[in-house]
Amino acid sequence: MRKSPLERLARPAWCAIPCLIASLALARPAAAAANGVPILNHVILVVMENHSYDEVRTLPYISTLIQNSTTFSQSYAVAHPSQPNYLALWAASTLAITNDNCPPPGSPFSASNLGNACEVTGVSWKSYCENLPSVGSTVCSSADNLYRRKHHACPDFSNLNHARECPYSQLAADIAAGTLPGLAFVAPNMCDDMHDCSTSTGDTWLANNLPAMIAAVGPRGLVILTWDEDDKSSANHILTVFAGAAVKANLVSTQAISHYTVVRTICDVLGLIPFGNALTEIAPTDIWNVPVTAVEPHPLAGLLVSQPSPDPFHTTMTATLGLPSAREVSAFVVDAAGRRVRSLFAEQRSGTSAITWDGSRDDGRRASPGLYFLDVQAGGDQQVRAVVLTR
Repeated sequence: MRKSPLERLARPAWCAIPCLIASLALARPAAAAANGVPILNHVILVVMENHSYDEVRTLPYISTLIQNSTTFSQSYAVAHPSQPNYLALWAASTLAITNDNCPPPGSPFSASNLGNACEVTGVSWKSYCENLPSVGSTVCSSADNLYRRKHHACPDFSNLNHARECPYSQLAADIAAGTLPGLAFVAPNMCDDMHDCSTSTGDTWLANNLPAMIAAVGPRGLVILTWDEDDKSSANHILTVFAGAAVKANLVSTQAISHYTVVRTICDVLGLIPFGNALTEIAPTDIWNVPVTAVEPHPLAGLLVSQPSPDPFHTTMTATLGLPSAREVSAFVVDAAGRRVRSLFAEQRSGTSAITWDGSRDDGRRASPGLYFLDVQAGGDQQVRAVVLTR
């Protein structure tokens, strides 16, 4: 049998543009540990397909994994069919999608998601999908039909770097090179994920691939194994396993969780600002095998602004604003000489939200093509992002 590859980032002075430009680098703030949840270095999320909790928990490898991991006996998917569940696991929302249509209606979305949250905070991320034809491919299915975009939500969003969407073989290469990202999303193909082939086939794939992932995340890392949905036989009751040295072994948690809880846990352990339905979820606190150490917050941890996208832009650009609590925020656009061009808003916001600019000035006329700066202020915090307006 062919072996799998895994077997073998001070307020700038507008009168000093060089100082402003020097402030544009986006550094990951040192995140304060959420109450009862440790800060980890790596999370790998692996999603399998269409089987219930009881159907898979007794399979040979999975049963052994459970003995060495934390399992959730009350884990539930949020929808049927597949696609809304993958959106829930990536964006903490189904975004009103109720089908597997490709591309999903209304996409590309600008809603907050794990990829964008990582980029806003300076955490590295990648997706790794079996049979994905090429990096950043937007195909709905591969020629052999083993890759299906409905199982990979990343291409459905406009506010993340699609060069981070990779074929699965890249995961082994990144592990070998010591460049495993902070967050990795893994989608086996339509056979290996148990969708088109047997549960035994999927169990074998996990046996051949998960041990290397667990080893790669290290002592302060987490591998999350979950299913998108059940087979419509058990009220969407699915198996979710948290594996790795960071969690307790042979622990069965009775905390009720969903895909949104998974997203909240990923946000908390990686120091990301929670978003969507994850905002109201509570990450599990009694499962950890590593100390929960509070980390001194970065001065700008209360205000995060992503790089505008697209950049350059012609019609509309969008940036994501992240706030840990409700604050008065103002946003405006200035030109390279520091002159205010457009006041966007001054209002109270919280959580994650969008900042948009259509290239118009306060007088309604279109701004001239060139370099502009998005200036966002909340109390004593300020973030500035450069963006280019084209003709």
